[in-house]
Amino acid sequence: MPINLPPKSIKNLGIYGVLRQAEVNDSLIPDGAVTEAINVHFDRKGAITLRLGLTGLGTTVSANYSCIGLYNAMFSNSGSNSILAVFSDGTNNDIYRYSASVWSKTLDDDTAGAKTRFVNFADRTIRVNGTDGTIKCWLGGTGTWQITGPPINPQQLAGYKPKFIEVFKNKVYVSGDSTFPDRLLWSSVVDSGGTITFTPTTDYLDINPNDGENLTGLKKFSLELLNFKPNYIYRFKSSGLDSEPLIKIGTRSQESIVEGKRGLYFHHDTGFYLYSGGYPKEISRPISDIVEAIPLSFYTEVSSWKDNDHICWSVGDLTIEGKTWNNIVVRYTESSEVWTAYSYSREIRWASPYNDATTLSIVVGDTLGKVLTFNSGNTDDGVPIAYRLITKWYDWEAIYLQKIIQQLVGVCEKAQALRILYQIDDETSWKDLGQLRKFITDFQPLNIVFHRIRFKLTGVSSSEPFIFLGIEIPKGIIEGDIIKK
Repeated sequence: MPINLPPKSIKNLGIYGVLRQAEVNDSLIPDGAVTEAINVHFDRKGAITLRLGLTGLGTTVSANYSCIGLYNAMFSNSGSNSILAVFSDGTNNDIYRYSASVWSKTLDDDTAGAKTRFVNFADRTIRVNGTDGTIKCWLGGTGTWQITGPPINPQQLAGYKPKFIEVFKNKVYVSGDSTFPDRLLWSSVVDSGGTITFTPTTDYLDINPNDGENLTGLKKFSLELLNFKPNYIYRFKSSGLDSEPLIKIGTRSQESIVEGKRGLYFHHDTGFYLYSGGYPKEISRPISDIVEAIPLSFYTEVSSWKDNDHICWSVGDLTIEGKTWNNIVVRYTESSEVWTAYSYSREIRWASPYNDATTLSIVVGDTLGKVLTFNSGNTDDGVPIAYRLITKWYDWEAIYLQKIIQQLVGVCEKAQALRILYQIDDETSWKDLGQLRKFITDFQPLNIVFHRIRFKLTGVSSSEPFIFLGIEIPKGIIEGDIIKK
């Protein structure tokens, strides 16, 4: 005869973040994990929260062209802090400056399509792009870009067109010249007057040109200057370079490299890694099928950014289990080591911190000619945010027993027509349970017959983010006797 189904609380969702079923079988997935999450996060422990949106920074810079450079130029002696953005105008690349809520050009007619990278040094912003002449220097404000003279003396690098640039121990380092693709060059130490010089005939090092790969990134970390190739990292210190790469994992994208609280993070063909000295640690196994879905053609385009506790990577469009996920950003929380994924209305190609002397924020450049403030507002520049989340399978009691749910309660702060659906046993279709429109939504009477069951949360929002707290199943029955051994 039927007996009562023990009450079930499905709470603490997201406490373990996303664990994909391609990596972990449901029987091993803890109750606090979910198997799919799009546009929600788990920063409030034990709760599911809708992400914030994107808000345009000023008007469109260059309509329908991709951002290929973004940087926070900061000056102590002249000019104000500026965000610099690089877009094509249809023929050439231009560098734009955002000031007083207006975008204006600071540099015309670089080569179209050339990724542009910057550093701040000696009260100048230095630009390289691997194609146009040598390095150029900008003082800020409405000043012009310099190609000669102190304090940077870029004319001393005439003939070199580096792609990558970094500041390390009071020197400027560059690499990635197409003629010398394995060569690292450096300046003198900055003198008391704030000036550097370059002597490229002597101050250089060719980084293992016989390993079959060329340099793809340059990033300082702690007391090391890391030189990346697709499958190697060479560590340069003031005493010189490792003779052999102790690290046989690298990256194809300079923009995938970002320093967080726990070390240096980057994308490799096999996943996302954390380097804190020694050998890098793979951190992306919980989302292995998402990583594997990143197209090889996008490996060089993967871009990253961070805030106080999160590392984000833009990985483009993915195809997973026959379905397309558009404009995906995967997000890793350093403190809790959990993953989620965001999907945007436009593809993010570049990112930068931005200090406007009043507020610290993250800005991103898209493929539509705009720069936007990240995690700002409740829409993606006017486009509502579509979200979904899928739980693991639940088969409490024994899976061979047929259960019936007679009552289910959804608990949600700031509920806004979020829908709950469910799927049972081996069925492919989802059944709609209904909407959450208040803090406590009671669904009864129900007659959900199942051996195992999982739930989906879904909807579209342009309002204040909801906070979903869980599902309670207070009433149900088990049909038939429990088989006892």
